[in-house]
Amino acid sequence: MKRFTLLFLCTFFLISSAVIGQDSISGGKLQISGEIYSKHLWRGSANGTSVSFQPSLEYQIGRFTTGVWGAWCPDGSYTELDLYFSCSANNFTFTLFDYFCPANPVQNFDFFEIGKGRTRHTFDLNAEYADPDKHPFALLAAVMVYGDDLDPETGRNNFSTYIEPSVSFSPGKFNLRAFAGLTPFSSYYANKASLINTGISAARKIPVTTKYGVTVKTAFVYNPFKEQTHFTVGVKL
Repeated sequence: MKRFTLLFLCTFFLISSAVIGQDSISGGKLQISGEIYSKHLWRGSANGTSVSFQPSLEYQIGRFTTGVWGAWCPDGSYTELDLYFSCSANNFTFTLFDYFCPANPVQNFDFFEIGKGRTRHTFDLNAEYADPDKHPFALLAAVMVYGDDLDPETGRNNFSTYIEPSVSFSPGKFNLRAFAGLTPFSSYYANKASLINTGISAARKIPVTTKYGVTVKTAFVYNPFKEQTHFTVGVKL
């Protein structure tokens, strides 16, 4: 585990250095941040059994954004290292995520293994529509197109699909978002068409100095398919 932690941090800082160099040449926008959550929630499920540390680095130039994001539970119950690339056009954003989730506790960090049936990567293609200046509604559709998303009986890709309509509103100084995520057929998320991720999240930025602040976040989630309820609270630095 110590070796993995060192490799995780080295990977993050190497990518950071590469992107910083690009930023100094092209004049794009670079953002480095870190979040800490009591529990890592994703699409109606909880990942890990302890606090989750989530560093991220993002570089944006024009319509294009690329970044790296990680999650790590100190008790060794969950580890993730993701890469992503997105392009925005009008009110649509298209993003290709590379989710890398090694088996825990981590023994072998096979990040460069991408062979079908062996890889721990999952490539997830997302399309999102939002126009917050005109209305509070948004819609996300995501399809897993390759990787660790196989039918155990046939060995074929499941093409697991996730659809999430949501509505955002801002009473006072809070940013709230209500959502209802579903899968339209049997896949990674559920063995039948089901609602899998309903709930509400809240965020509020708290100023610390005149130029710096932290954002406190919380989410309450209910997964109707699994009949499970989750709650998390976190802070973005």
